Amino acid sequence: MAGNAQGGPSPLSNYIRGRRRRAGLSQAALAACADISLAGLRDVEQGRVLRPRPATLRRLAAALGLSTLETADLIRFARDDSHNSQDMRIQLLGPLQITAGPVMVDLGSPKRRELLALLALSPGVPVPRDQLIELLWGTRNAAQLLQSHVSRLRARLGAYPVQVVAAGGGYLLDVTVDQLDLLTFRQILARARGLMACGERAEAVRRYREAAAMWRGEPLADLPALQAHPALIALGRERRACIIEYADAGAPHDETLTVLRPLAEADPLDEAVGLRLMAALVGTGQRAAALAAYHAVRRRLREDLGVDPAPELEGLYRELLGVTADSAAQVLEQLPLAPRGFSGRAGKLAGLDGLLAGWTGATPLICAISGMAGVGKSTLAVHWAHAVKESFSDGQLYVDLRGFDPARPAMSSGEVVRLFLEALQPSERMATTPHAQVARYRSLMAGRRMLIVLDNARDAEQVRPILPAAPGSMVLVTSRDQLAGLAAAEGAYLLNLDVFAVNEAHVFLASRLGTQRVAAEGQAAAEIIERCGRLPLALAVVAARAAARPGFLLAALAAELRGAHAVLSALEVGDRAADVRGAFAYSYLNLGEASARMFRLLALHPGPEISVAAAASLTGMPMAVARRHLRGLAGAHLLEEPSPGRFRFHDLLWAYAHELVRASESEMEQASALQRMFGHYLHAAVKGSLLLAPRRDRIALAPGATEELLADHRDALAWFEVEYPVLLATVDIATDPYRWQLGWALTTYQDRVGHWQGWAEVQEKALRAAERSRDRLGVAHSQRGYGRALTWLRRPDAALAALRRAIELFTEFDDPATLGHLELDLSDVYEQDGRPDLALDHAERSVAFYERVGHQTGLANALNKICVLLAAVGRHGEGVHFGERALTLLCDLGDRRGEAATHDSLGVTYLQLGEHARALASFDRAHRLFEEIGDRPGCGDVLLHLGDCHLSAESSGDAESAWLAALAIFEELGLGEAEEALRRLGIPAK
Repeated sequence: MAGNAQGGPSPLSNYIRGRRRRAGLSQAALAACADISLAGLRDVEQGRVLRPRPATLRRLAAALGLSTLETADLIRFARDDSHNSQDMRIQLLGPLQITAGPVMVDLGSPKRRELLALLALSPGVPVPRDQLIELLWGTRNAAQLLQSHVSRLRARLGAYPVQVVAAGGGYLLDVTVDQLDLLTFRQILARARGLMACGERAEAVRRYREAAAMWRGEPLADLPALQAHPALIALGRERRACIIEYADAGAPHDETLTVLRPLAEADPLDEAVGLRLMAALVGTGQRAAALAAYHAVRRRLREDLGVDPAPELEGLYRELLGVTADSAAQVLEQLPLAPRGFSGRAGKLAGLDGLLAGWTGATPLICAISGMAGVGKSTLAVHWAHAVKESFSDGQLYVDLRGFDPARPAMSSGEVVRLFLEALQPSERMATTPHAQVARYRSLMAGRRMLIVLDNARDAEQVRPILPAAPGSMVLVTSRDQLAGLAAAEGAYLLNLDVFAVNEAHVFLASRLGTQRVAAEGQAAAEIIERCGRLPLALAVVAARAAARPGFLLAALAAELRGAHAVLSALEVGDRAADVRGAFAYSYLNLGEASARMFRLLALHPGPEISVAAAASLTGMPMAVARRHLRGLAGAHLLEEPSPGRFRFHDLLWAYAHELVRASESEMEQASALQRMFGHYLHAAVKGSLLLAPRRDRIALAPGATEELLADHRDALAWFEVEYPVLLATVDIATDPYRWQLGWALTTYQDRVGHWQGWAEVQEKALRAAERSRDRLGVAHSQRGYGRALTWLRRPDAALAALRRAIELFTEFDDPATLGHLELDLSDVYEQDGRPDLALDHAERSVAFYERVGHQTGLANALNKICVLLAAVGRHGEGVHFGERALTLLCDLGDRRGEAATHDSLGVTYLQLGEHARALASFDRAHRLFEEIGDRPGCGDVLLHLGDCHLSAESSGDAESAWLAALAIFEELGLGEAEEALRRLGIPAK
């Protein structure tokens, strides 16, 4: 027994007292727990904490009538009683956080977090049940779900003074000012306003500062489903009012700047916030940033609303121009013509605006825009440079560095320095040495505020000598290279430009062809966007053709783009600068031979992504070498790296690489590369499959090797999850025997996660391939795999036909173990078809095959199946005997999946015998094992049975919770068992 160090009631004592009050239990009833004395209970009442063993706590939980979830909470509270429950705090002013002292309180499901947030937005006010259901589920037919989540929320909060109370046809959150940051914020804000009204400005500023500091970001930023809720929108207005009042009260500019910036970013059209942000920037000496902030607001107002800024903003802007204009000795205007009809890129423009707004001018600002050929880097840079050029009082310098121009050599940095020197001081005599020219250039840039645009840079080395050293100027670089070196050495900001988003691509086409024309052929426009891979250059080429031929149907242009090898030809134009294939060629020709070969061979991969290990196998390179070349290709924007170590092509670049591989690599070289790739995926998949099912029978494999680092079943599950789309695509192009063996290797993962439709489709393809090549072993394995998949898809007749054909073939091969497996497969079909007598007959036949060859894993699974089927025909006692025999074998073998299935089977049998405690223990063990090995359908099945057990024990709330959890799994996997969960919940199936 131990006391609470902080002196107040502990979470455990609060929990027990609360449960006693709700259940009406006496101390005498609680004393029925053998290890808890009446004296101990009095200690609990006085705020001192018991430290009993978990088993003791479970007996206490039974006396209190706690659910499984509440029992787990009770044990957790008993183990961690170092904090005072009175310190609980709910925080809405940012991502939702619930803390009790230093401990984070986990509410479990996202729905419960949303439920608590909805109640906390209206503290102390009842929120109607119908409104909660509508907001959380978008329907009015989820009363049971709401009740379940309220019960679980109460269980999670049961040890704390915060309560969810039923009131006024709904629920309210009973919470104090000290427990909810929203109430605290409102109290402090009210005090600040009162102080301002009394003329106590200094104290009011302190209170405003305190209120503003409570915000950790956007309110409930982690709950996107609630962002449109009126109470949340109103809360945002409260924050805005507080910060504006804080700025107007005369707070220091450096303090208000930190709170004004997030508001300005969240709503660029808010002129009142923009005005105060500009004033704060000026007040902290950031005049360039203030000008940039003005231009950002002006552009958004004109683009979105078609209006100019308010007079107050215009006045401050003119005042700033007057201050900066005195420093302008010479204004240069070298930017090329602003791109006509610019559209999209709102996020990137906002990012550039924010970069400029946050720049103090104390050091040169360098920003590098990188991206693949044709993505619109130069267009974005020139458009933005025109929009903000008034922020740079000494003008702009511009040069095309020709880094990827096949017709002309790239400009040297010395040439660029000389060009800029002539522009800056045309009458001055040029220094004779490159070093002196660079020194003179940097001297002339000192004290100037200029925007320097370096377009089409080859690499960082071409750019470095051109960078100014003195503060005050900004350099904007565009390149197909990522220019990571500039970020590392010069502190450049890197902005990666991707292809258009779908909506941006539609707007782009409409701006070139007219809204009516695009809307009239919406399907054709969508196909053009897809075929062009949303690449701006490709879309511009198609739009130019369509604009020149107003009578052409967009559907005809879309047809020209169909086919991987037709699209680049359809995008050919006479203008070298606008030719898509030519644009790609400029990047490709800059590659070394090894990187160029990798680029070509990667086109043979089916996609959508490739790992370093797979690329190494495909190209025949060592892993380290392959990784280096892949990163180089990604750095040149010829590949994308969507996640570390995984790479993919843009669609048009894949088409270009495919042209190259067909033209440059012989058929034998291509075939060898593909065989290496098929072998890699086959051996990796088999390795993963055997980690998931170590006792699975092996097959002789086609040649191949793997360098995938898979250590255990968790690694295997993670690998399959990532590579599954790639493996499916590889099956489609693989040659036999790789195709049917890949299908064989995939079955374990597909079964574990419930991908049964995909399982059937793969086996059907494998079967056709094995039949074409007259590979009878491949046909046999594929027939069996196909039959098993059809079983779980509830197609018994087709499943029986496939399995019987497999039995014929494996009988020819004299393979008793596999014939035993097939007898169990037939048993599964008949069990699902509601014919337990036939299912039992086939399960018993399998035993003979397994005993004949000493196949212990098969025998254990057969005994488990017999346990289930004996229970189904009312022979429960016999079923327990077979189940216990199976469990002993499986534990000895270390077969955790078989062990999980057998615990589930015994649980069902114990339940039918009325032995609830043993059934609960079996279901609990089965569920934990299924979770550990990642078997989601298995978890769902156990949860269904667990709910049945709770219902039989007259614990309807716990039953409903288990069935809801099972429903969530089945719906996530798209399995038909979801209907069974709905039936148990009394909810009509859709």
